Amino acid sequence: MPKTQSGLQYAVRESSRAKRVIIKVRPSSGLEVVVPSGFPQERLPEILDKRAEWISAQQKKFQALKRALRPKRIALTAIGQTWTVQYIEKPGKHVSIEERDDMTLILRGQVDDLKLVVKALNDWLHKQARSRLAKQLSELSNELSVPFNKLTVRRQKTLWGSCSAKKNINLNRNLLFLPSTMVRYVLIHELCHIQQLNHSKEFWSLLEKRVKNSRSMSAKAKQAGSNVPVWAKA
Repeated sequence: MPKTQSGLQYAVRESSRAKRVIIKVRPSSGLEVVVPSGFPQERLPEILDKRAEWISAQQKKFQALKRALRPKRIALTAIGQTWTVQYIEKPGKHVSIEERDDMTLILRGQVDDLKLVVKALNDWLHKQARSRLAKQLSELSNELSVPFNKLTVRRQKTLWGSCSAKKNINLNRNLLFLPSTMVRYVLIHELCHIQQLNHSKEFWSLLEKRVKNSRSMSAKAKQAGSNVPVWAKA
């Protein structure tokens, strides 16, 4: 792989469609330079040296993004679990996940492909949430004697939960990153909607009997999105 005077390593790709030199900085493949067919490549080191500051800034940005999208630890605060994550490169077009008894997640496959890593982590998280949240909601439903019809776990962008007139409850799988007290509040909040499908005084009175300082907890829940890591929002 060629180098410039600045020490930049880069790969060159000729393209018949390219009208000019295009510099691409990618999280997985590094620095790539696309040149028009027949372009004199001996000019590239000078061109790249002139863009060295911009290239360095892009590389730092992508390094930070890579750290965010390939976490070394995953803290599922709601259920008191912290997982250590390891990445093992293997041939193939997929990324698989193995759970170990020592709370380690092993990701194997094309682990330099951030899209594949994020998909694998999100699939794993969704399974965790579907199991854990279903169990907790059922327990609270029995405790409060408030039956519901069906639970759906989703990745919702703005809501932690919702309840329909058919007594179906939707929960955001990213609740697993919140404190357990806040998760309990959200679940009870949605169960209360089965009895009061609104935010009337009667609803808040009912909720307050089951969760003290419920309005304060509601305000905190609205600000809790910062608890969710970048990869779980991707």
